[in-house]
Order: sequence, then structure tokens, then C-alpha cells
Amino acid sequence: MSKKNNSRVFTENNMLLWICLLSSVIFFGLYAAVDIFVDNYPMWLGPVLFIADAMLILAVLIAYKRKRDLEASFKESTLLMEKAMTGMMRSVDIPCILTLPTGLIAWCSQGAHKMLGTSESLLQKNFNELCSVSIDDLVATLTDDEAKKNDGSLPVVIGGRNYYAKIYLQTLGKNTYYLVTFTDYTEYEQLRIKNYNESPVVAHIVLDNLNEIAEYVRVNYRSAANEIEDILKKFADDMDGFIREYNRDRYIMVFSREKYNECAENKFDILETVRNVRLGDSSVPVTISMGISLVGENFEEREKNAFSALEFALQRGGDQVAVKTEEDVLFYGGRTKGVQKKLGSQMRVFATQLTSLISSAGNVLIMGHANPDFDAIGACVGIARLCMFCGQKPKIVMNTRNKNFLACTEKLLLLEDYKNTFISAEAGLDMVRSDTLLIIVDANNFNILESPDLANNVADYVIIDHHRKVAEFENEPKLTPLIDPSASSASEMVTAILEQCLPSDGMYKEEANLLLAGIMVDTKNFTRTTGAMTFSAAMHLRSIGASSEIAGAFFKEEFNDFMSEAKFGSNVTLYMEKIAITQSNGNDPSFDRVAAAKAADKLLTVRGVEASFALVEIDGVIHISARSNGGINVQLILEKLGGGGHFDMAAAALRGEDMRAVLYRLKDAIDEYFKEN
Repeated sequence: MSKKNNSRVFTENNMLLWICLLSSVIFFGLYAAVDIFVDNYPMWLGPVLFIADAMLILAVLIAYKRKRDLEASFKESTLLMEKAMTGMMRSVDIPCILTLPTGLIAWCSQGAHKMLGTSESLLQKNFNELCSVSIDDLVATLTDDEAKKNDGSLPVVIGGRNYYAKIYLQTLGKNTYYLVTFTDYTEYEQLRIKNYNESPVVAHIVLDNLNEIAEYVRVNYRSAANEIEDILKKFADDMDGFIREYNRDRYIMVFSREKYNECAENKFDILETVRNVRLGDSSVPVTISMGISLVGENFEEREKNAFSALEFALQRGGDQVAVKTEEDVLFYGGRTKGVQKKLGSQMRVFATQLTSLISSAGNVLIMGHANPDFDAIGACVGIARLCMFCGQKPKIVMNTRNKNFLACTEKLLLLEDYKNTFISAEAGLDMVRSDTLLIIVDANNFNILESPDLANNVADYVIIDHHRKVAEFENEPKLTPLIDPSASSASEMVTAILEQCLPSDGMYKEEANLLLAGIMVDTKNFTRTTGAMTFSAAMHLRSIGASSEIAGAFFKEEFNDFMSEAKFGSNVTLYMEKIAITQSNGNDPSFDRVAAAKAADKLLTVRGVEASFALVEIDGVIHISARSNGGINVQLILEKLGGGGHFDMAAAALRGEDMRAVLYRLKDAIDEYFKEN
């Protein structure tokens, strides 16, 4: 028996002795008190007190013995239970390892031996050498709030199987141990991966430009459509999916997530396969656009998300795949310039809906992008005329000190209708009401608007733009956005809308001149990005009284413009033998941005240059103007720098960086573009 147990028995025996002595003292005390204070007491009182004292002592002894017997029995049971539990824990298949704080193994179960694939003793071996996570990593989960959300477990792979490792703090006496348990979830993980790979992916597919190409090429439309359909059906077969045509040139397709991942790895080469199809002697490739949804609680939601992604792809110019994921929208393709489409029926529907909204609105505000060019100004004025036709008195939010505004609105401001039409951004914010309608033209990125705050505070808004859509809208517009990157300009689109609504004499020639100037500036005097709609809009404006001479007079350069542009010519480099990059340190913000755009345009006239980038620093901001001859998508390149625009005309602005850093980032974006395409 140990010293500790001997001490405990000795203490308990002393307590029993003291109890007996105390009871004896009580007995003799009572007897003496009776003998002293009571003269005549019965003779039987003494024996009775003696017997009572003896019974008390006996009761104490019995209670003590019973307690000792119970303690002995409990102790024996506990020892047997501990022995049984220890043996059982060693023999069970649950992997458990007991370690010291240093990581040395003090004990392990048979399940741990099976998990590690060894029958040798693991005692005194280091836990950190046997497991991909260390004891310190596991101990950190006891206090890590993020780990507590996952039940404090860490995933590990041992012997090709997946386990969750969880640690428990154990204190035995003065010693601290860590008990690590392992839960096998391999089958669950395999089932999860299988469920992930087999989850359905819904895609909407549309032929972008077959109808337009067939109008100019001698080819049977149906046979051409069948050729593309055969390619799509083979694509569906290779994807182990199915495809169905539900409308002319429109298909819906369902396949698995695993096959989608394969497509994403090869950058959706189905786009290139279709692009290689040439009809007749046409040099214009046939293209498709695809909207894919990876998210949605059911097929209905995934189909709607896929259709939304398709609209996004089309609003970015087509010939690409837009994929809605859990976090963002991914894009693949976009290598070809869009073919201008005939939008007569779409314009009629949109014009009807827009006039209805304008008529029912409490007040109407019109806004374009900051630093407006002639296209933004012309489009704003055109929409203002439509509002006036509908009985509204619209307000155009614009910087009236802008030099482009001053150059083209001198005669317009003499008209009675426009004397109080242009207002500042602050005044526009004051006019916002619950029934206000905001019409945004020549932009779809809220960050570059004349007043982003105004756009974010208006409930109902409409967008008319010819730039590629750059992101999802936080709040959906009142009407489906009219975004057509194949259009030459916003002024062209607004003219097409006005042609549907206004009578032949419903517009002033001063307004028509501004719309014509907007078309001319974005087409470089009808030398690029033109189509049938462009010339149709120009002819309509000419019939109203617009003059190309008057519109062209707005473009005359000031001397400072000429000098700012000249700075770019002395600092030009050729990158990848086909991309010209020039830079300048600006002095006058009102001239340097325009000069950069003109410098980028001029560089395209150099033989062998397919794209150009002009960089200018203005008040700590690096502005980039990009141009392309139609072979390189400069919009995709500048998107990587936070910019946007057209396939062949884009821009970006970077704050807080020096020219050298921006040049490195631009070249990286160019390299990434060619790597992806």
C-alpha cells in the first residue's frame, strides 16, 4: 500500500477513535450530571444511557464499514472499467493518438496502426513526421474562430484516404497530453466529387451573325445553318450532353460540370471550330455566343441564369462564352469584331416601351459619361428631344464647361427648349424623386458617368449604349438595356429610336447636327465601325437638315491640342512587332486626353501596327487610350486594367501608379490576352 493510502487509512481510523471517545465522554458526562443534580434517579437510567451510547458507537461503525465497502467496490469497478476501456480503446478501429505537447506519441489505438499501415510500435515517434498537419496546427484550432466553425477539424490525407483530424486537451495529474482523433470521410468526399462532376450545366447558344452574312453572300441559309448545327451536335456528343433547337438559330444544351471543366481548360475551342466556317467567298467568320450557368437551385433557375449570361455575351459583342459562377461572370473568346445587325423590330419595341416610361415618369434626367465627347452630347440631346415629344421637360446632367460641349452647343443653347435644360450633377441629385426616370447614354459602367451618385440613387433607369457591357448591374434597369457593341455610336442608336417615334419635322437641325457629329466622331468620318444602320441614320439626319460641314467644324483643333498631340510622336515603342505604345507627361487636362486619343488613332496609320496605346499622366492619373484595326480586341486588354470600351476603341484610368508601373501592367495584360487567345 502506498504512503498516500496509508495516510488516508490512518486518518480515517483516528476519526473513528475520536468518535468513540466523544460518545464515551458524552455518556459519562450525562451520567455524572444526573448523579450530581438529581437526588433520586431510577437505577435503570445508567444502563439505558450505556446502551444508548453503545448503539451510537455501533451505528457509526456500521455506517463507516458500509462506506468503506462501497468505496472499495467502486474503486475495484473503476479499475476494472479503466482496464477494460484502455484495452477496448487499443483494440477499436477508431484511429486515436495520444501525444505529449512536443509531438512525441505516448499511446495509440489499433485503428491508428491500421490507418498508418504499420504494426510496429509508434511510441516515442514524432506525430509531426506521420501526419501532414502538425500538433501545433491542431492546437491552433482550439482558439481559431474560423476553425471552430468547422468543428475544429483539419482535413488530412493519409494512405490515400481522407480524414478529419481533431485534437482534445487531456490533463492527467500535472501532465498535459493531446488526444488526436481521425474521422474517415473518404467515401463522403468521393460522393461529393461525383455529385460535383455530374451536376448539370445549362447553356444557351445562339448563332451571332449567320443571318447577316447570308444577306451578303450567295449561300443557302438553311444549309449553312445545318452545317453549324452539325458542329454543335458533335460538340454535344463529345460532351456527353444533349442539345435542342428551340427557336431559329437558338439552342439549349445540358451537360455535366466535369465536361464543362474540360471546356474551360481548352478555352472553349468550339468557338474557334465555328469561327473557321466560311460561307461562300465571304471572309467574315461565322460566330456563336454561349451563356452558361453553373449556379441555381434547380433547372429553372439555371436556365434563367444561362439566358442572362447569353445576353451578357451578346452585349459584349458576341463570339464569346459568358459563364455565371458562384462568385462572378467569366468570359472566353471575343476575338472577332461584331457584324452590325439589323435592329428594326428591336428598336420599335424598345422605342415603344421607352416612350411609355418617359410619359409616365414624374421627371426625366439624362446623363452620359464624364468628359463627354460629341457622341455623348449628341445622344443626350437626341433623347431630350424624345422626352419633349412625350410631353416632358427633361434635364441633361453635364459639365457645361467641357470644351467639347462649348464647341458644339453654341447654336443649340439659343433655342428656347434648351435654355435651362443642362444642369450640374449637384442639381441633378436635388431633382431625384421616387418617380424619377434616368436615361443613361453612351456608357454602361456607372463609375465613369458624369455623376455615379445620381445613378446609384435613382430607382428607375434605362441604358442605351454601344460599348461592351463590363459587369452585371447591381439593380436591374427598368427596361432590358439596349447595348449593341456592333453599332458605331450611341448617336446612331438614338437616331434609330427617334426615327421610329418622331414625325419628319419633329427635330431641329441643330439637334440633328449634334447627332451627326456623334456618329462622325466615333466612325472617324465614316471610315471605321460602320454598317448599314450607320449610313441609314446619317441619311435620316441629313434629310432633317444636318450638315456634315457644320458637324465637321466641331472637330477643329486648337493650337494647344496640336502641341499636346505632338508630344506623343517623340516617344513611341513597338511591342511584339505589331503594337505601338506611346506616352507623354500631360500639362493641360483639357487637351491631353483628346491628344492621347488622336495619337492612338494616328499610330494605326503606320504600316504593320495592329493596335496602339497612348498613355498620358494628368493630375496623378494615368489615362490610356487604345485603338485597334479590328484584329486585336483592345477592350479585353484594358478590361484587365479596370477599363473598357469597344473591340477596336477602349480606354482606362489608373490612379496612384507611376508611368513605369502602368507600362509594365499594360504589357502584362497584352501578353495575357495573346496567351488566352
